[in-house]
Amino acid sequence: MLGYNITGYLIFAFVTAITPGPNNYLLFSYGKQYGYKDSGKLMMGIWVGFFVLLYIAGYGIAGMITCHPMVELTLKIASSLWLLYLAVVLRHINTAHEETSNKKLGFYKGFFMQFVNPKAWFMAISGASAFLPKLSSIHLNVFVFTMIFNLVGIPCMIIWVSFGDYISKFLQSEKANKILGLILFILMLLSIVMIWL
Repeated sequence: MLGYNITGYLIFAFVTAITPGPNNYLLFSYGKQYGYKDSGKLMMGIWVGFFVLLYIAGYGIAGMITCHPMVELTLKIASSLWLLYLAVVLRHINTAHEETSNKKLGFYKGFFMQFVNPKAWFMAISGASAFLPKLSSIHLNVFVFTMIFNLVGIPCMIIWVSFGDYISKFLQSEKANKILGLILFILMLLSIVMIWL
């Protein structure tokens, strides 16, 4: 009915959404530092931001942007700087569920992060290239493509935040927190390196 391989698309969406990347590292860190119950705004920001990014990719605008060398270079630089900032944030996580809201990454940071997140761009562009439905209307095609991907992403985000919250109950020592922070820092730096390869 949808004119494409729905099973293949669901597998693609799940695998790309559940595997490590900037969003998932951030959700893990947030869950570890603040707990699962306080992560709704960040998850909603990521969800809405990625929804918009998928719409852009579905209409082919993302492909046109990445075809222009200067625009692509600007996007790479912005992505690298933003991910470096997040790497520093993840480096200093701890097990205390702090209540200071000014340090928390809420809806807007989660939303805008999608537009400088290289993995999100890859997911959106490759997904739209391979799995955009072939219905009677381009608007319906983009809507179905976007909704399916984002619905698959919800449990994946919950898993990463819950994992961070769960880990916080076991990593109580300062040394363990420093080691985990260093691992997340290195993983985020690797994400930056992958942008330029």
